[in-house]
Amino acid sequence: MKTFFHIFLLLVLPLTAQAQDITQTLRGTVYDQSTHEPLIWATVVVQNSDPVIGTTTDENGHFTLPNLRLGRVTLEVSYIGYDSRTIPEILLTSAKEVVLSIALREAFTELEGVELVAGIRKEKALNAMATVSARTFSVEETQRYAGGLSDPARLASAFAGVSTGNLQDNSIIVRGNAPQGVQWRLEGVEIPSPQHFSGGNVIGGGLVTLFSNQVISNSDFLTGAFPAEYGNAMAAVFDVKMRTGNTSRYEHTAQVGVLGLDFASEGPISRAKGSSYLFNYRYSTLGLLNDLKLNNTGQRIKYQDLSFKLNFPTEKTGTFSLWGIAGIDDTHKEAIKTPSDWKTDIDRVTNSWDTYVGTIGLRHQITAGEKSFVESHAAFSSTDDRITTDYLSNDASVFTPDSRLKKQNGTLTLATSLTHKLSSSATFKAGITHKQLFYNYDLSAAQDYVPSTYARIVNSAGNTNFTETYGQVKYQLSPSLLVNLGLCAHHFGLRKEIMLENRAGLLWTLNNQHSLSFGYGKHSRPEDLSVYMVELGGVAVNKDLKISEAHHFVLGYDWQLTDKLRFKAEGYFQYLWNIAGEEGTSYSLINLRRALYLNKKLVNNTEGRNYGIDLTLERFLADNYYYLITGSVLTSKYKAGDNIWRNTRYNKGFVLNALFGKEFYFANNRKVLDVNARVTVTGGERYSPILQSQSLAAKRVIFDESRAFSEQLRPLTYADLTVNYRINHHKCSSVFSFQMKNVLGAPIYIDHNYNYQTGQIELSKATLVIPNISYKIEF
Repeated sequence: MKTFFHIFLLLVLPLTAQAQDITQTLRGTVYDQSTHEPLIWATVVVQNSDPVIGTTTDENGHFTLPNLRLGRVTLEVSYIGYDSRTIPEILLTSAKEVVLSIALREAFTELEGVELVAGIRKEKALNAMATVSARTFSVEETQRYAGGLSDPARLASAFAGVSTGNLQDNSIIVRGNAPQGVQWRLEGVEIPSPQHFSGGNVIGGGLVTLFSNQVISNSDFLTGAFPAEYGNAMAAVFDVKMRTGNTSRYEHTAQVGVLGLDFASEGPISRAKGSSYLFNYRYSTLGLLNDLKLNNTGQRIKYQDLSFKLNFPTEKTGTFSLWGIAGIDDTHKEAIKTPSDWKTDIDRVTNSWDTYVGTIGLRHQITAGEKSFVESHAAFSSTDDRITTDYLSNDASVFTPDSRLKKQNGTLTLATSLTHKLSSSATFKAGITHKQLFYNYDLSAAQDYVPSTYARIVNSAGNTNFTETYGQVKYQLSPSLLVNLGLCAHHFGLRKEIMLENRAGLLWTLNNQHSLSFGYGKHSRPEDLSVYMVELGGVAVNKDLKISEAHHFVLGYDWQLTDKLRFKAEGYFQYLWNIAGEEGTSYSLINLRRALYLNKKLVNNTEGRNYGIDLTLERFLADNYYYLITGSVLTSKYKAGDNIWRNTRYNKGFVLNALFGKEFYFANNRKVLDVNARVTVTGGERYSPILQSQSLAAKRVIFDESRAFSEQLRPLTYADLTVNYRINHHKCSSVFSFQMKNVLGAPIYIDHNYNYQTGQIELSKATLVIPNISYKIEF
């Protein structure tokens, strides 16, 4: 206790000194969006400054604005022959410099000596090839939006077309698609699902992502009709970017909270050469929530993660970046030893789960002449899951094995791409990616906790490959009409066939306020490799499964009501086919939620249809407040081996979100209080009716799969709250934060189970309130 007190004094005592006239430096680089060539003599001005505060970029495209007043500023960046860009509401604090990378787009036409102005709005995707169903999200939004818990996946659930799987995990359901169809990319490389306890409740989700908001930069989130460079995705894409560490000074962050510890550091490796490092480590134990009676799951949960980026620019050979991210998790639950205390089967189960996930990558970027840019990657990803589950006998005298799982995957990725500016109105991008996939699976399990059914299901090790290539062109046909066309081709080693996928996008700007957009994409994704290795009678029965495919159609309308307020509507239709399912039944992987393993012979017999409309009304942060209101109405249907069209598990029907936030500034902007709230109402998940008599006789739930997913859980309504209080001191900042997920304590529905005490089949519920009280110091 004394040690903790001494550490607290070391952190807090320096904050007692009062600072006056505190200012901060804003630096950055301005470059061409297509070629990444630095733009020399670009003008950078602080909007509404009096007298005018501004500067121009140097021969490397760099600019510096020193001695800026704390608070928020908006930058206007312009360059002759390029569309001007506005960077709104940049937060300046006393502890850390703000370093920006600003890409400008060459204007459609160039009039000699005339500057063309066409602002680029905040919500537009960083990827210029994305015309529909795409938006950027900032690291600040992950901290500010209520319910986000500094997690990009939870943040995305506030966007139109997206809903959460459940409050206890961060899985997201995008336009009726299962969470497993979401692809994650980091620094341009596809990575395994970067979640702590990935797939524990929902495949494709986890407890929280490995990404700390200390290391990520502005990134893209795409929900349909993706550009050609995004292969191997069916539902959505997170295209996450990492920041580059500060090249001029050392900056550090330390945070302690209910959910754990967080430490970050960044700074120059060589100031003369512009190289830098960025590092973050987090350690969390959620056992404290059990002690506080705020989480009654009965499990002890620990996790830790590490992320880093080393950046080395050179004079003639481009820029090299070495980056990595890794997470280690473990959880353990003991069985209840007294049979009279058992309520459901889970009470008589002891389990442990140790898991590892990580990726390390090397990126090289170089300009080739004045019109070309080349980016190359080498990366290796791996996952390792070890699960042991034992089942206690009826008299609580003997444990029998229920499952033994070892699942290891590795991916070696080599990729390169070329971006070439054909003219001021046309840009071409092409690339190729090769992945060598390694696997080692050993799984034995019992069925429905029946010891006599315990048997080996998968025992396989080997490797295969996946290769994809693409080409896409962005063509500005006129000042108001933009067209994106692309083609993606890929080859999956297990199938030994080449598949082609067309992509197209159209943006028609009617005037400064109104625009229409259209997108189409043919998309596909193979199943997890373990699905292909399932053995029945010693024979791998799923090796001939085809790759699942889908058509995406999107039509959008965007209305910029003011420079701060916009309305957006998108209608979509998706047709899915070749989805794996069981022959002659309603079972299909289109509804997959949670499964440690599959022991079924599958065929490509499932079709699906998702359609609906997504609405967004968003007021960007300005005048110290913002709000975001999103709504979606959707239908998700499928037809499996029994040839009957049904609701999918994820046909929730509707999703509504309302977010609001307000900032309050005190003491010459040295103190900032921001209060943020969110309310979400969403339809419940679908489930199959229960065969009551058979279930009671068997003392386990037996579903009527002839009426699959014809029932629906009640709608879920929950509220979240985030309050941050920042104090800016002379050379450091302290931030006190209070975040609470499900602040009203709304119950969540987990599953149907047989209750030993009542002798009935009941719907298990839990009240999960996730609080995080934390203190952070930046210095």
